[in-house]
Amino acid sequence: MKKIIAFLLCITMLCSVTMICVYGNELIVSTMKVSLIQQTVTLNDEEFPMTQPPYISDAGDTMIELEALVNTLGAEVTETDGVFVVVMDGVEMRYTLNSSQVQIGTQIITMNSPVVVSESGVAMAPLRFVAEALGADVTYNGETEEVIVVSSGGFDEGANLALLFKYSGKNKIGNSKEHWRFVKTDNFDMAEYDEGWYDFALGDIMLSFMVEKKSEGFSLEQYYLQMQQTDYYSRSVMYDKGKGVHKNVPYVYTKFRTLDTINERYVYETDEFFYLIDLERTFESFAAAKENIDVNAFLSSLEFDYNGGEEEDTVDLATIDFAEQYTQEKKTEYVDGNYRWTVQLNDTWEVNEYYGFYNEVSIYRPSEIEEESEFDGLYFDLGVYSEDPTITIKTYSVADGQTTAQWAEKKRALYEDICNPEVYTISAVQNVTIGKNQAKHFEVCCTVGERQSVEKLYYLSDGSYRYEIMLSYDKREEKNETFLNSANSVIFSFVPGTIDASEVGKALEPDSETEILTVSSEFKNKLFTLSYPCLWEVEETGNGLYVSRSGSYTDMLSLGLLSSMVPELSFLFGMIDDVSLQIETESLRYYDDEMNQQISSPEAYMKKNVAQILNTSGALLTVTMPTEIKEVTMLGITGYCVELVAEAEGTKIYYTTYYLPYQEDQMITVTKTCSGNCKNTIYEKALDQVISSLKLS
Repeated sequence: MKKIIAFLLCITMLCSVTMICVYGNELIVSTMKVSLIQQTVTLNDEEFPMTQPPYISDAGDTMIELEALVNTLGAEVTETDGVFVVVMDGVEMRYTLNSSQVQIGTQIITMNSPVVVSESGVAMAPLRFVAEALGADVTYNGETEEVIVVSSGGFDEGANLALLFKYSGKNKIGNSKEHWRFVKTDNFDMAEYDEGWYDFALGDIMLSFMVEKKSEGFSLEQYYLQMQQTDYYSRSVMYDKGKGVHKNVPYVYTKFRTLDTINERYVYETDEFFYLIDLERTFESFAAAKENIDVNAFLSSLEFDYNGGEEEDTVDLATIDFAEQYTQEKKTEYVDGNYRWTVQLNDTWEVNEYYGFYNEVSIYRPSEIEEESEFDGLYFDLGVYSEDPTITIKTYSVADGQTTAQWAEKKRALYEDICNPEVYTISAVQNVTIGKNQAKHFEVCCTVGERQSVEKLYYLSDGSYRYEIMLSYDKREEKNETFLNSANSVIFSFVPGTIDASEVGKALEPDSETEILTVSSEFKNKLFTLSYPCLWEVEETGNGLYVSRSGSYTDMLSLGLLSSMVPELSFLFGMIDDVSLQIETESLRYYDDEMNQQISSPEAYMKKNVAQILNTSGALLTVTMPTEIKEVTMLGITGYCVELVAEAEGTKIYYTTYYLPYQEDQMITVTKTCSGNCKNTIYEKALDQVISSLKLS
């Protein structure tokens, strides 16, 4: 985190500027030292000639030759009619002679001291301001009596924002378009913008803020469930969760304890927006960090009705352009810094993880499977990729009274709930040794046509933490004789670290798939009312409703049976929802051969519709009707039930459609779609409960 010292110290100090530049793969560090006592300047400990010696301004700033400093920091400067234009990484900064105001991008910032011309005719500027404007960090070393300015090696918009907040003199930060605002603390020192998140710092507290426009059908309660069950917020132990009201605005929150940090997430709901806030901070003791004064001050100062205007006390981010930064880091060996476990990697496995936030670390290797298909070129065009073999390591706190064997059996039982036994085989739990630790192990295999995917799961505990290690891969990877040996060398090298678990607190398990499905929401439109699992999706179509676990009506229309009809495109199947329900009204009116309008009988409409589907069978696709058409009663209406199965190379999709006469010239159709993977699972059972809740409004 950047630390900025707010003022220069005494007149007798030594000023040093350290620059970092990258040329190719070499890191070159250049250090400029400015001594006010000796009035000398050195670059890399060699004398650096300047026309005008540095001096202290009346405002207490160290003044230095603008051009020399800018060039040494890697930027360029030009002068026209008393305006000095500094350009770095495409960002323009305009310093005007004898003026304290500077324009950086779209921002106007006021310095303590203006740019002036010395007696020798060169432009002199405040050292600290110019260095910080070029993205450098400024600190003072009291032992060596040096002010050290360290360049980040590149310029980003965050440096502009840090400068703006430091010199603006305004005590609040907000966004008038998104209607939020809060009061700056004394130790507020930085801001950046990255992929929709505003990132701030309150001393050593990292604060991220995001605003989402509200959409119909998503509630604060659904956010609350997601915050508990998603991996992104299940790092280590959830020690607190709850709901509240802040200045008439409802909110929910969860709090998690990691080895090094405390992570909190808050979601506030107004009529127009959801406001998402993440807080991450380090601590010396768990109890002290839970009630941090800066966090409480920030939360209590939040406002969600800020509209801008002539207020002079607020930096309005709605008027500032942001640049997005992206970073990526890969490792070839790994020691987990939070839980201190280690694995030994070989040349074929790499680590891809986010530091200090998730409880999950992924280790992967490129797939060696060569897909033999004329449609290979579509993989990348559609953003769908063949899955690489992956080793995933998750860390959990120890659950009271639960042994490793009980934990493994619980996980195995969950697989039995969510996996179709016609497609999946699950082995019994077995004993295995990983390093010096006794562990439990079972395998899950999924067979679809000629393809088989494998998950090998391992569970162990060192008394302080529990660990789940999962190897997932396409069984065709085993054609490479070294594959399993390579994977096992990583898995069985796992060694838990020595950690102090005394401050972890009691484990709160995240909600399981089964528990989440029991929380329902109600949806009602002009014709239909139903209850559905609140983390599922409901969409209104042109003449009905579409309910799905994770897909969308648009996906269903565009892809439909495509993945079954064209097995070479089976990878597209993942884009279609695995369980869904489509409820629509259909017209029974049609034109006969003489172009006379007729009304079909419900039975004739149903038989014609079913016959059209059965006729889609061909060389690649088989559609069958395994049972006879049944007479059923639904919504208080007597109609028909038809079950169909579409199959291509072992991939099956199950359709159950109810045809219900409605009024004189209409039919209601209710179509349940279930993939082969989800047949006979908790997901199909949940969909059946949705169907049983269906009513006419």
